[in-house]
Amino acid sequence: MYTAMNISSFFIQKGVTPLKLQKLLYYSQVWFFVKNDRKLFSDSIRAWIYGPVVRDVWSNFKYMKRGSIIPSSRASDTTYDLLIANHLTNIWDSYGHLTGSDLVDLTHNDLPWKNSRKGLLNDQPSDNEVVIDKNTVSDFYLSSNDTIPKVDRTNSLGRFSNY
Repeated sequence: MYTAMNISSFFIQKGVTPLKLQKLLYYSQVWFFVKNDRKLFSDSIRAWIYGPVVRDVWSNFKYMKRGSIIPSSRASDTTYDLLIANHLTNIWDSYGHLTGSDLVDLTHNDLPWKNSRKGLLNDQPSDNEVVIDKNTVSDFYLSSNDTIPKVDRTNSLGRFSNY
C-alpha cells in the first residue's frame, strides 16, 4: 500500500495546486475502493471546511500561496505498478481539467463527505474522518467500459467555483 505522499507525486508532476491535489487524492481513494474493494493509500482523509484533506500532504504544502502550482521538484521518485499507474491516469483524465474550487464543489455533494460533516455548520472546522466504505461509495458508478466517468465542468459549478 502506498502513502498519500507517494500518490501525490503523480499529480504534482502534472501541475496542481495544493487544493486540487487534496481533492484528487480523495477521488483516487474513493474510486480505487469502488474498483478494488480496498484503499489505495494508508493515510486517513479528514473532513475540513473546503473538502477532504490528508493532513500529512497538507502539512507539506501549507506554506504555498493559494493558487500556486506545486513545484515538480517536490514530487518523489515513486514507481507505480501498472494497476496504480492506470488508475491515477484515469483519475487525471476524469478530474484533471477541473480547478481546485470546482473539485471542492464536487466533494461537497458526495456521500462520504456529507456523512463526515453531519451536524456541522458549513464553516465549522472538523477533524472528522471521511469514511470510505461500501455504504458511502454507493453513488459512484463506473462507465460501461469500467473506467471512471469524466466529470462535465458545467455540472460542477457551485458555491466555491468562483472562489
